[in-house]
Amino acid sequence: MPMRFDSRLILVSIATFAGFFLLGYGGIFIWGDNHSASPIWPATAFGFVMLLRLSRSRGEDAAMLGAILLAGLLANYLSSTPFALSLGFSLINVADVLVGNLAVRHLKMPRLTSMASVVKFILIAAITPSLAGALLSAALAVTQGVDPVVTGTRWLLANLLGALIVFPFGLTVSLRQFAKLKLERRFLAALGLFAALTAVSLLAFSYGVPSMFLAMVLSMAIAARFRLMGAGAALIVIAAIAFASVRVLPGSHTIAWVELLQFYLATTSAVSVRTAMLLNERDLHVAIIERRHRRAVRASRFKSQLLAHVSHEVRSPLSAIIGFSSMLESGTLPAERAAEFAAIIAHNGELLRRLHDDLLDLSRAEAGALSIQSERVVVGLSLEACVRGIRLDASLGGKDVLIESVEDALAVQADPQRLAQILNNLIANAYKYGDNFSPIRVRARALEDGFGRIEILNTGPGIPQAERGAVFLPFRRSATVGRQVPGAGLGLSIAKLLVEAQGGRIDFESVPGRQTRFWIDLPLVA
Repeated sequence: MPMRFDSRLILVSIATFAGFFLLGYGGIFIWGDNHSASPIWPATAFGFVMLLRLSRSRGEDAAMLGAILLAGLLANYLSSTPFALSLGFSLINVADVLVGNLAVRHLKMPRLTSMASVVKFILIAAITPSLAGALLSAALAVTQGVDPVVTGTRWLLANLLGALIVFPFGLTVSLRQFAKLKLERRFLAALGLFAALTAVSLLAFSYGVPSMFLAMVLSMAIAARFRLMGAGAALIVIAAIAFASVRVLPGSHTIAWVELLQFYLATTSAVSVRTAMLLNERDLHVAIIERRHRRAVRASRFKSQLLAHVSHEVRSPLSAIIGFSSMLESGTLPAERAAEFAAIIAHNGELLRRLHDDLLDLSRAEAGALSIQSERVVVGLSLEACVRGIRLDASLGGKDVLIESVEDALAVQADPQRLAQILNNLIANAYKYGDNFSPIRVRARALEDGFGRIEILNTGPGIPQAERGAVFLPFRRSATVGRQVPGAGLGLSIAKLLVEAQGGRIDFESVPGRQTRFWIDLPLVA
């Protein structure tokens, strides 16, 4: 059997190898006189981010970890590190990345939406693996006759600093974030800020400590404008220039100066990330307030519409009930017509009951308290029972409802009472807006995507394209029928709520002047 190559696995492995090698060799190259340590080690954090965000299977995990091992060996080899140390350090890097990813995946870390979540993430993904790696590197140093305390401390600090620099950008960069920050519109502003940051950083690390804080101020300004992703990018720029100065500038390649840079970068990272997270939390609270305000405005409008429509819809049935009841009570009507008037009273009482039930369902849906008792429902039997009841309904005026085709044993997962309510609403809507001559037709079949579809068709004026977006809104009625249409305009909106509450779909298509077809899709069951 020919071997199959997964192009995605190859691409992510190559990207992981290239990124880890460049960052790892760069970290070693900075500290040229001691190949076994580096003042900053972003490679491990890069490998962690790649594995966490891009790996989709254990096979990809293994391939990317293998790429990290090979990249570490190559970086150490080119830096003339003894083979035993190269192999040991590379294996510890792999262990750091693997342990960090397993911990994050196992604990199902929350989204980084608050400072508390960021601190928890850093503890699990950076501090714990780095501390374990430091202990392992110290043990390896003992076997090679190297000072274990110095080796372990440098390992811990370098990996932690690398995580603080890489994580803010690596864990947030995405096309969604670019769109959210509207960077296509703010490109010139971003370019100007980062150009200023680069210039200030070059001057700062050339002329000494006081001017270094200008770069920190700019990084905070970038965090304020572009949030966590911007803060992460600013940290990468500052770190690259800071440690390039260690290698390039004479007299700066001292332990004291490098330790000062490490402290400075850690402080800058903490301040910038904290600034971005505070603003993210503010944005979240503002969004919540705005959403609640929109809900309140929508509820107020809904209440006004509700009062207006209910007062209008209730007036006619109540007038009929009160009027005919008074006439019956007075005894002025002939006895032979009492049954007729009683039927009128009962019909108008039924209209009021339906309006009450519809409004109750609507209010429950708004409050998220809609009751659904889902079970296996045989579609054919449900349709037959529903159509029998509809044929006896005087409000349909004797218009026929035909079940044209239903697949045998077709069953869906639904609430039987709610399904009957949906069908009644759709068929009543087809009667109100259809012509007075053609029957309403009902069909049902199974779809290939695991849903069962029930269709209601009627002929008539149809729904114009301009009204399509308002069809499922409450209290909306089409003006194309040319006659007074009874009802409160709640049938379709309630049908949509009930269908979607059962995990289904509802939609329609209409050819004006010819035919309208509504359908509901509900999950199939065996």
